[in-house]
Amino acid sequence: MGTAAERLAFLDIPEGSSWVANSEVTAALERHFLPAYLAKTRWFPSNSATRIKPKIIANLPFAADSTTFVVIETNQRARYLLPLRVDWSVEAGPELDKSIVARLHQGEREGLLCDVAADPTFIRRLLDHLRREASIAGSGWRLDFKPTSKLGSQPPNTPSRIRAIAGEQSNSTALVDQDYVVKLYRQIEPGQNPEVEMGHFLTEAANFAHTPALLGHLEAAHTSASYALGIVHSFVPNSGDAWTWSAERLSIYLDAMGKGSEERDKAITARRDYLQWVRRLGCRVAEMHRALASRGEVAAFKPEPIDEGDLDFWIGDVMERAARIFKKLEESSLDVDECPLMERLLRVKPRLYDYAVNLIRPSLGRCKIRHHGDLHLGQVLVANEDAVIIDFEGEPSRPLADRRRKAPAARDVAGVLRSLDYAAMASRQQRRMSEKLNTLESRALFAWREQTTDAFLSAYQEAIGASVLWPDRAEDTKAMLDFFLLEKALYEVEYELSYRPAWISVPLQGVLRVLEEGGVG
Repeated sequence: MGTAAERLAFLDIPEGSSWVANSEVTAALERHFLPAYLAKTRWFPSNSATRIKPKIIANLPFAADSTTFVVIETNQRARYLLPLRVDWSVEAGPELDKSIVARLHQGEREGLLCDVAADPTFIRRLLDHLRREASIAGSGWRLDFKPTSKLGSQPPNTPSRIRAIAGEQSNSTALVDQDYVVKLYRQIEPGQNPEVEMGHFLTEAANFAHTPALLGHLEAAHTSASYALGIVHSFVPNSGDAWTWSAERLSIYLDAMGKGSEERDKAITARRDYLQWVRRLGCRVAEMHRALASRGEVAAFKPEPIDEGDLDFWIGDVMERAARIFKKLEESSLDVDECPLMERLLRVKPRLYDYAVNLIRPSLGRCKIRHHGDLHLGQVLVANEDAVIIDFEGEPSRPLADRRRKAPAARDVAGVLRSLDYAAMASRQQRRMSEKLNTLESRALFAWREQTTDAFLSAYQEAIGASVLWPDRAEDTKAMLDFFLLEKALYEVEYELSYRPAWISVPLQGVLRVLEEGGVG
């Protein structure tokens, strides 16, 4: 029979039984194998197997080869999706290690139970189901594959090269040739998914050209609820995301400084080209906002006046986050270099509420629209010297209702301004930590930040023009932007405190800059 450790290393499936239908197999998965697997994934929010208590609540048949969508519920009541398949013909190897949920025994044979989110066979079948607009029922659930009108314009060829995108945090995404991007949502929630909703609107209703076309999505229906499980977009050839690309431009610029005339010309060219691209980004964001506000007859996208409830929500959200940050700062033992910044922020605590209220109060009655909700350089692709906006999920930590909530266009604008600021200051921080930063480079980075943020904002304002989407008075524009810059910078502070404390000075400086420009500090 082997030792206890050897027995636990394999999931035993009785002969003549299916792993899906056997209650003892399900119990073993829940107790041992799923916690161990979930703890090593990037998308599950815990890395401690002993704290993960999953419960399998549904097995949704996907294909005749035993591929099944397993829905689990955790002890925090959150639900997650795992596409699993049993394979008795393959052996474990380095390429499979990260996807193995359990090694199986059934009689004399051994096999693997694997997460197939990026498996080529699984992706091909998903795309085939989408083309056929398939509907698959089982276990009281129904899988519905819903293509858009754009899918027919895509090549019907059998996909040949399918590769997972490395570094995904909350979902699993695969690139299919140069044709498709297939994303599976890992955490699933009942209700309208904003990425599906926004993609459908921008693709089908507004015909907005600067986001990948939505080709379709997959959802599960159960009783009266529906859950978005995955989404398919057209692939846009690109040079990578704008955050990584910006870091590369900055590096070229800084490395060429202080050298000969040829290198100096290279630095000037890098800055000029980048500023041109940033202006183009400003135009594209303005065009996106115009598109999102273009169909007043569609209730979910109808521009509406900001009311007292909106102000209460935004102020409450900012103050709740600030309270968490103040508590963490007061309890923290950060590096002494950060102490002056921490002390300056803690000093404004008594005045923060009044300041936030005064900033956002003039927005009452102005226009709110559906917006991106989590717009930053990482959500933009650099494509043929243009900008393509992606990932309309909203902030993943927020519930669906909050992510679908309308807000001023200024909220997205503030997100990009903070990201441009962060890119320059992150480069400064990296060079400072590696002791490569000199005075000339430090000044150049501050100038780069000012030039890029000015270029983006001026291009945005030119493109948005005279519109209900944007305040017509400069002081109202500044107040609204400052409020959402403060919101975003506080979000960054909380993130860095939780995940990267050594970087806390970057967003702290962003918060303090907004406060001090407003006379608070």
